[in-house]
Amino acid sequence: MSDKEVVFQIGPIRPPSEANSLLLRVTENCPWNKCKFCMLYKKNDFHTRPVVEVKKDIDVMAEYRDRILVHQKGTEWNMPAIQNEFAALPSDEARMCYQMVFTWLTEGGRQAIFLQDANTMVLRPEWLIEIVSYIRERFPEMQRITSYGRANTLARISEADYRALRQAGLDRIHSGYESGSDQVLRLIAKGTTQEEQIIGGRKVRDAGIELSIYFMPGVGGKELSDENAVETAKVINEVDPDFVRLRTFVLRSGSLMEEVRDSGVYTEATDMEKLLEIRKMIAHIDPSRVRGRLTSDHIINLLQEVSGDLDCDIPWMLSYIDAFLALPEVEQKKYQLARRMGFPYDWKQLYRLRERDLTHIEDMAKHIVDERQWEQLLHRFTDRYI
Repeated sequence: MSDKEVVFQIGPIRPPSEANSLLLRVTENCPWNKCKFCMLYKKNDFHTRPVVEVKKDIDVMAEYRDRILVHQKGTEWNMPAIQNEFAALPSDEARMCYQMVFTWLTEGGRQAIFLQDANTMVLRPEWLIEIVSYIRERFPEMQRITSYGRANTLARISEADYRALRQAGLDRIHSGYESGSDQVLRLIAKGTTQEEQIIGGRKVRDAGIELSIYFMPGVGGKELSDENAVETAKVINEVDPDFVRLRTFVLRSGSLMEEVRDSGVYTEATDMEKLLEIRKMIAHIDPSRVRGRLTSDHIINLLQEVSGDLDCDIPWMLSYIDAFLALPEVEQKKYQLARRMGFPYDWKQLYRLRERDLTHIEDMAKHIVDERQWEQLLHRFTDRYI
């Protein structure tokens, strides 16, 4: 492997569920880049990468895989040899690539590759088919190929192209729907509509490709909270996605949502109001029409245990939320603060905290009574997670 071929491009973001996947950069940045809540790509122009360059990156990934596998005997790894090879690589970028492939082999179960950046589905179908087919050729062990795709892009792709992509080996599409409400979508400049979400989602599902959609509780603010919950549930009922992933909205410092808030038409929902919105959305999902799974697989969600199959676990999820809502306010606040500081368990396990930390949290929960001051405190922690 020559010095020029020792690295592959890695984009800036992937879904949490793709944490141990290989990351293949097929496009750079975002073709829309106008969402007011997103700060990731604002200073960068969108580009598609030539297929020949992407295929070279796949080759580099395969070379690293083969080099690392030399150091495996049965289920054991020769870690000193791997560490020496890693240290001898010519750059930090090369070491990052090596580490990713090693993690995919050892922790990712050799399962998945995720196609970056924000909207790979905007690529010409014939180009994307060539890339997916080449992944299958070089990585026959790969169990899942996944991609991001914007809802309005998904609505424009033909049924025939989806079937061809599925046949080539595309398994799952992640799509940031954020809200099912047209009012909310306009407010945040999402650049899509409820109708496009439903059309695109149905096409994906009909082609046999898994669909994972993302919902932002609270993104419509206090004014559109009910609208956000009810209309999002409507989209879920119409599309029946394989996964509904919760990403509780946080108004990021420096984002364009600050201008929306300062205009006077938008009031950020409190942490607890966002939880109530999640409850309302779940309550409006029709279990007779959906078979997918709702999951809270992100630290930004207050109750990460709210997860289950939508056709049978809705009563349990609602009762779990209700159990938290029934706690005394100080107990709710203790858990809120612990969670926003990174506590990975539910409120019944606060005993896991060190006694001095729990005492400090309890003191703040009892003595910060001003709602605005309390929300500002929580925001200082949540702002760092997105």
